[in-house]
Amino acid sequence: MRLLALSLATILCPATIVAQVLYGSLVGSVSDPSGAAVPKARVEALNTSNGVSRQTTTDERGAFSFNDLGAGPYKVTISAPSFSTLNQENVAIAINTMQRLDVKLQVASVSESVTVTAPAISLQSDRADVNNQITKTQVMNLPFAGNQGRNFQNLYKLIPGFSPPAELHSDAGNPQRSLGTNVNGASYSNNNTRLDGATISYPWLPHITAYVPPAEAIETVNLVSNSFDAEQGMAGGSAINVSIKSGTNEFHGSGHWYHTNSKVQARNFFFTAPQLPKNLLNQFGGTIGGPIVKNKLFFFADWERTTRRRFASAFRTVPQPALRQGDFSATGVNIFDPLTGMTSGATAGANRVIFPGNRIPASRFDPASVTMTSLIPAPNQPVFPSNYLALGTYSFNRDNSDFKVNYNPNEKTSLFTRYSFSPSDIFDPPSLGPALGDALAGGQPGNAPGLIQTASVGGTYTISPRILFDGNIGFTRQRLSAENIDIDKNYGLDELKIPGTNGADRLQGGYPRFNISGFSAIGNPNVSNPFLFRDHQYVVTGNLSWMKGAHSIRMGGEYTY
Repeated sequence: MRLLALSLATILCPATIVAQVLYGSLVGSVSDPSGAAVPKARVEALNTSNGVSRQTTTDERGAFSFNDLGAGPYKVTISAPSFSTLNQENVAIAINTMQRLDVKLQVASVSESVTVTAPAISLQSDRADVNNQITKTQVMNLPFAGNQGRNFQNLYKLIPGFSPPAELHSDAGNPQRSLGTNVNGASYSNNNTRLDGATISYPWLPHITAYVPPAEAIETVNLVSNSFDAEQGMAGGSAINVSIKSGTNEFHGSGHWYHTNSKVQARNFFFTAPQLPKNLLNQFGGTIGGPIVKNKLFFFADWERTTRRRFASAFRTVPQPALRQGDFSATGVNIFDPLTGMTSGATAGANRVIFPGNRIPASRFDPASVTMTSLIPAPNQPVFPSNYLALGTYSFNRDNSDFKVNYNPNEKTSLFTRYSFSPSDIFDPPSLGPALGDALAGGQPGNAPGLIQTASVGGTYTISPRILFDGNIGFTRQRLSAENIDIDKNYGLDELKIPGTNGADRLQGGYPRFNISGFSAIGNPNVSNPFLFRDHQYVVTGNLSWMKGAHSIRMGGEYTY
């Protein structure tokens, strides 16, 4: 499917250029003690974590702007002849936000300087959108609900207008366990999530994302829920921008382990098996980042392993021994001999004859029914229905890894590249053993291997102090599949001798589906199993910003294939 989303926009706003999705903006004005503008003052923004700096000068109105600052803490230095140099520390810049810093310089000798260590006020006064941030401190330290591990999307519940995130679809169809949420009453399919500027949508299930990075790998999550600018297109509910951490001038590493255990939980009253109903989750991994070339080239990498083991159980309804022998005498249902009675015309079905005693002779059993009946396990519960307690071990294994490199060759250029991948392997046992049946844990019966890959390359280039270009290229590939345990043999044709039940393709193998009124289905009852998705998505984004006088013009386009 081809989706073309081009947004060509001319935006007029007072004095400043709109912020970039991948970067933050810093704007402000410089004045003297009387409030008069100070033109041609030198302004430097230094990222104190990686040593990358940007410089500009104020215009005739004393205004300045930086529009391609990476997220992080900054020291802003402002100097002008005959004025004291001002150092504003702890200026926090976040992606897709605009920070304002208005200062007054004091008249003094050249050697004097003023240092302000208090954080700058972060009130957003230059943009109209409803913009919220989830910081890395919140992602790493706030508790997460649910039994799927540490998914940052659980924190959407902290944002006004967001409904509580909900789990959707089977593990096989959504191995990332991406969550769905409604924003301001809009459909949850109207949200658009970007990872480092590249859309990571799920083509078949647009209300969830294709990839969910580990919580420890996230720098910040920016959420815009109203009044989107042109760059935030393809979203009706919210535009969510997730940024992976970058390396700094110091080496940093971390390790984590998240564990839940059912050992202290009470035993379910209806669980009658002697085994313990085990349910274990382990999520562990680590991160490392640092400089390759100080102040120029940085790297960051992370890895996380998620495993779940569950002793699953489910009640099923299977035939009693008498029914397996063709004895329907205790059911109260008359069983007619299909070879008797009228077979056509207005009297079709008349004069049918009931089998003696409502018992079907063994000589009349169809070979296919004999085979399938022999595969169905015997009842193990003294009740009917739900006379069979099915037991089995469900397993879930997934790895998530990210690798990111940032390069700042000069003061005008910044570049980055990121690659993320996540292989997964899931097994949900069929509940009726050789007769298959529904999956014990409620997902796709059998094996479900998958591999998700996503990458992005982007950067900015300052053409002049008033003209900035930024671009991004993204790629996402999903390979998800599910196969029942009998997929490698044409049981329908070869064992049951039923024409048309299998084909030449491997995914057409296995037993067919049998639905029997009042009993659990046998064979492969899942209508979407087996499946194989191989989806590719490409995103190309480019924006050109130009500041002229009291207005700014921003033109951009995005192409998604």
